[in-house]
Formats: sequence, structure tokens, C-alpha cells
Amino acid sequence: MTIGVAVAVVSRLTPSGRREFLVGRRADDAVDGPGLDEFPGGKIEPGETPADAAARECLEEAGLVVTVGEVLDQARGSCQAGPIEVWFLDAHPVGDQQPLAPFTWIGISEFADRTFPETNRRVLDSLIRAYGGS
Repeated sequence: MTIGVAVAVVSRLTPSGRREFLVGRRADDAVDGPGLDEFPGGKIEPGETPADAAARECLEEAGLVVTVGEVLDQARGSCQAGPIEVWFLDAHPVGDQQPLAPFTWIGISEFADRTFPETNRRVLDSLIRAYGGS
């Protein structure tokens, strides 16, 4: 059985007009992808939509209330529990909030210094094409 995973690709504009994204680093002892960088996300619970799950996971993991918009991408992969289908959803923070560690705001230029799971490749490439100059 395929596990549904929702990921909130949270971005904001700084007062200077720079676009930043919410990214955290998985613990070194994480079951899946230890030490990899990630957007907040997790399993879609029974009865949840991907958008509901992305908002819930963002609040649980990063302490941020977000509005969730359109699906940016879908990808298939696998984890210790089996095959996964990942929904990447556009999201924005409500108000001026600071995330909980290990999440932090980074600029698009910092993506090159990070190591994300392979399932993120297409959405990362899309973000870099769209915002590479900001």
C-alpha cells in the first residue's frame, strides 16, 4: 500500500523583497534520510486532504500556521515503511512568525548548499527556475 505524504513548501517575502523558504534538517538518527534537509511534511492521516495534512504538519513540526494553496508537484519514492506518494503544496505563513528549530528561513541561493531527498528534485528545480533571481 502506498503511503500519502504532504509537504508544505512554505515561502515568504522579506521586507527587502527577498523570497525565503522554510527548511529544516532531519536528525542524524532519523529512520528515513538522516541528516537530509527538508520542507515540513508528513503522512496524510485518514480523512485528511493533502492540504490539511501539509498545514497540520507545518504547525506540528515548525510551529507555523500557514495557508495552503495549489499543488506544486507530486512525486513517488520509498521509505522504510514502503512506497510513498508525495504532494508538494504551496504555502505561506499567516502573519510574522518564527519557526521552531530545526526549521529556518533560507534564500533560494542556499538550496545548492543543502541535501534534500531525491523525491524533492523536481520541485526544487521548479523553485530555482521560478525564483533563482530573487
